[in-house]
Amino acid sequence: MDKSTTKPTRLLLVDDEEDLVTYLGQRLQKRGMVVHGVTNGPDAIKAARAEVFDVAIVDLQMPKMNGIEVMQQLSALQPFLEAIMLTGHGSHESAWEAGKLHAFRYLIKPYDFDALLQMIGEAHAARNDALRRTFQDKFNELIARNASAREIMTESERLRREYEQD
Repeated sequence: MDKSTTKPTRLLLVDDEEDLVTYLGQRLQKRGMVVHGVTNGPDAIKAARAEVFDVAIVDLQMPKMNGIEVMQQLSALQPFLEAIMLTGHGSHESAWEAGKLHAFRYLIKPYDFDALLQMIGEAHAARNDALRRTFQDKFNELIARNASAREIMTESERLRREYEQD
């Protein structure tokens, strides 16, 4: 795919360490991503109600609302959002919980920035693949029920908008 026509990754960065959100957000923006950084779970949920994100990086240990709770609510709001759990307090239990919520990856701090970049790219690609598959499945259902040409055109345009990605 031609990178000049590819939309930048829309990233939600959630961590209670304000310096990390600022510094990492700036580094990711320099890589062409659109980053919305917040320092707590309620602000992450508020952001997800206002904008669509491709990938979320969510800290596990935060006051007010932990990363697992944030991921649960983000998943309910944006089912195709891929989440990377970032934590300095890794455990088998938290990794298992993140896995149950279909976290794309679980990353322990300190992390390698290039590995994180690769992970974000893979998460974005996985999101686009899921959107594409869902669009194709719904379109195939429409064809299978012998819809009229007008209905197919109207519905395929609606599906395209609903499942549009890069």
